[in-house]
Amino acid sequence: MLKRVNKPETIRELGTVDIANLEAAVARLSEKAWMREDSIKENAFECFHSTRHFVLRFITGNADPRVFTSYPAWQVWQPLMRPIFEHATRDYGFAAPEYPKVMLARLEAGGVIDRHSDGAGSHPFTHKIHVPLQTNGQTHLEVGGNPYHLRKGTAYEVNNIKLHSAENRGKEDRIHLIFEVFDTAQAGASIASEIA
Repeated sequence: MLKRVNKPETIRELGTVDIANLEAAVARLSEKAWMREDSIKENAFECFHSTRHFVLRFITGNADPRVFTSYPAWQVWQPLMRPIFEHATRDYGFAAPEYPKVMLARLEAGGVIDRHSDGAGSHPFTHKIHVPLQTNGQTHLEVGGNPYHLRKGTAYEVNNIKLHSAENRGKEDRIHLIFEVFDTAQAGASIASEIA
């Protein structure tokens, strides 16, 4: 049976992580690749009107985190991302961590993410982690009415059940690695489905 996770009040800093290899790979992504991936994303919600996503894994219907899809690009990006996941989440002490939702999120310069709550479905059962790969001093994430600047190369757990929003007042796009994690040892075996 799925158990609700204990989320931070707003944001919890998890420490610095080595993003060098992933940052370099993301910098090589073409505009065409960003546009193509964004056009097929599952999370095409109105609040993300200023954001492009490159989705690598996604929870089916945002329902049960044990049921998720790994997209073909996951095989390419996984070796660059797994060390970050493992380092960022080590203090959770999970026996069998799984990462059912993984994406790159690019908030354009001058753009906003409207205030929203991730709310129901799978969200109470996973920890949501942000790792800034590209940012500037004019970006902030607001959670529960409190603004935070997330530093490049630092992992943060965000309470995505609370109302939150983001703004990028800088002159360059903000890019975050965003992933979710839960312990399959506490929730039963994972059921991943692959698509070609």
